[in-house]
Amino acid sequence: MQLIVTHLAPDFDAVASLALAKLLHKDALAVLPGGADDGVNTLIGLYRDVLNFAEPGDVDSDAVTGLIVVDTASKSRIRPFDALAERVPVTLYDHHPRPQDALPATGGVRRELGAAASILTLLLERKGMTLSPELASVALLGIHADTGHLSYASTRSEDAAACAYLLAQGADLALVRRFMSEAYEPQQRQLFWRLLSAATELTVGGRRVLSAKAEQPDVSPKLAPIAAELLEWSGADAVFALVRMDATTHIVARAGPFVDVGAALSALGGGGHKGAAYAATDLSPAEAEAELLSGLVTHVSPPLRAQDVMSSPVKTVRAGSSVSEAIASLTRYGHNGLAVLDEVGRLTGVVSRRSLDRALRHGLGNAPVSGQMTHKPVTAPPDAPLPDIEALILEHNVGRIPILKDGELVGIVTRSDLLASKREAHNEGELLERLPYALQDALRIAAELSSSTLYLVGGAVRDLILGTPVKDADVVVEGRAEVLAKALAESLDGEADCHPDFGTCTLRLPNGVALDIASARDEYYEHPGALPQVTAGSLSRDLARRDFSLNALALRLSPQPVSLFDPFGGRRDLEKRELRVLHPLSFVEDPTRIVRGARLAGRLGLRFAPETADLIKDALKPEVLNQVSAARFRSELELTLAEPRVLPALNQLSEQGALSSIFGLRGFDKELMAALDEAETTPESYLLALLLNLSGAASRTWLTRFGYPLRLADSLTRLQTIRRRGHLNPEQFGRLGEAERALLRVFSSDLAARLVELATRTKERGLTGSDVIGLGLPEGPQVGQILSKVAEAKDEGKVTTFEEELELAKQLISQET
Repeated sequence: MQLIVTHLAPDFDAVASLALAKLLHKDALAVLPGGADDGVNTLIGLYRDVLNFAEPGDVDSDAVTGLIVVDTASKSRIRPFDALAERVPVTLYDHHPRPQDALPATGGVRRELGAAASILTLLLERKGMTLSPELASVALLGIHADTGHLSYASTRSEDAAACAYLLAQGADLALVRRFMSEAYEPQQRQLFWRLLSAATELTVGGRRVLSAKAEQPDVSPKLAPIAAELLEWSGADAVFALVRMDATTHIVARAGPFVDVGAALSALGGGGHKGAAYAATDLSPAEAEAELLSGLVTHVSPPLRAQDVMSSPVKTVRAGSSVSEAIASLTRYGHNGLAVLDEVGRLTGVVSRRSLDRALRHGLGNAPVSGQMTHKPVTAPPDAPLPDIEALILEHNVGRIPILKDGELVGIVTRSDLLASKREAHNEGELLERLPYALQDALRIAAELSSSTLYLVGGAVRDLILGTPVKDADVVVEGRAEVLAKALAESLDGEADCHPDFGTCTLRLPNGVALDIASARDEYYEHPGALPQVTAGSLSRDLARRDFSLNALALRLSPQPVSLFDPFGGRRDLEKRELRVLHPLSFVEDPTRIVRGARLAGRLGLRFAPETADLIKDALKPEVLNQVSAARFRSELELTLAEPRVLPALNQLSEQGALSSIFGLRGFDKELMAALDEAETTPESYLLALLLNLSGAASRTWLTRFGYPLRLADSLTRLQTIRRRGHLNPEQFGRLGEAERALLRVFSSDLAARLVELATRTKERGLTGSDVIGLGLPEGPQVGQILSKVAEAKDEGKVTTFEEELELAKQLISQET
């Protein structure tokens, strides 16, 4: 049994994440911990039947085989289930920074989005799963609550995308309004004003921090919305609200992008993410404040300065130049203003496009720029903090500030530069932080041990960019893979299985992490359809031999810093949602790539790029396909039928003409495949559904060609007969395999009910020959005749229990005698 848990004192995001994870992991048990506030308990009461959470006391810990944790990565926050993390695999879905007591997760998704519910919602969307309007509403509330209606600094575009998807699934915004509006009760409003009046503003690491303390003896209002409103009112970079209630000091923090309040509160036993965090302590508010502020500077990003964002060299114009010349310069460079220099090259003014356009409208195109410029421009030094630059722009209502060093113009800062500086810069190192923690640790140690350049490559990098779970980790070293694998195995007490001739190793660690480590290599094909010949090579050549651009991505792990290597535009193709092959002969060299591409496109919700689709058509010619064995195509088909959702991949194969050209199948029942996707059945069920339209002779020919057992032909005949008649008798039921039963369950609700009925009946005692003889009928043919008549009556529903069968047998015997 898998167990889904979240942190103590769960909030709306935790509740939503539990419910979404339960949908993602259908057979898992979701447990709601205690400590929720009144609002969360009210929500759970309203949606109890939809959420269907278990209580901690309902869990048999000895029966748990896997732990799924949502909305926290802290081991101490999932008590009493923290001990399970030491003996079962941990899957983690979280949006907070890594805590000091991080769970040893080996799977899941961790991204610093605004809400954990966003991560899970996007995963469900990617899988094509449908949410009920009720569950979608709960998820929408969770996201709105943890992002402050998409306004907190931790909010990302993915949070908004998740909200849009939930609304499309029928989420009701009235639920969000109801529970979010409760944040402004009279007691909260009173506490807000008390905190605001008692607040102290500090400068920490160049950032404005507001600290507010209060005692609250009689009521326990929600503090999160109060802290959020304090941040909005004050305009500070961070706010800490410290409120003493019931002998405990509760600390709620909110911050913009420059203060990591989650890390700051971890020193007091709390946690959260960069923009929102919570802690509770026995210390008094004053003591807690002192401890908090003592180390806060280490969690503050120092302000950017003018020299960090200024444009340099500066585009200028001479004071004696004409208005028309200045406008031509602006047009050439796409700027909205220019610095004006005097005859010796010193800054003398600034001119805007607006002033120049106005002069041109008045026929002053030949007039000098000096007549239109702002004299005595407002300037700043290179080390001026950006908040000071912003203040100058607002105070003087100008669009740009020239930056002077020792009187010389060295740069210029515009309004656009300021706006751009407020956006969070993309950090490729953050991609690695999305990995499960156990895998992060293994790669960090591998980078430390490697004496050669080391890369994480392929699908893992692709999935990190997409924000989907990383299932396989492939590492390429520009050196000997065997040396690195053995050193890593020794360091982490793992086992390395190496193949020196191929330059590959598989490393398995005690915590369940597996790494494929390979030396950078090249490959070539002796003829179309042949298996590749592998030789040593560089990373560039290693990536060039891959199939699609989005699989030819690499993150350099060492030497630092972490950087993305994308020689074929894979990231761009991911943004365009396109699957693009690397070179024109790729499909001709290996036509099985067509099936792999369809599988990948279906799994990730991509489409083939137009030029790639054209190359597929060229490769589907018989003279190309005939050079590939049927066994290799069968292998690719089996991998396709083992996908979590098969219909998207089959649609891709069908649209490209590959289903008919490669597999000789003209079509398939899409509704049936969609139903199987929802049922999460076995690959054999999908195969039977795919072949269901073939005749008996055609199915045997097809099965023989691709090396499948001929017993599947009998299965197809049975399924076709049962589907056509719409009825299942006991004799047919006894011959059904599990794959056939799975198909029958989605054929129709009547057949699904019939399967249940016959399965139940076989578990009950049925009438036997000994029972009939015991009723006084001598041994002989008449016993069999009586049993047949009883079985017929049972099949028609005239008798259902053993007692009724026995009574009918008595009647039949009396009629015979």
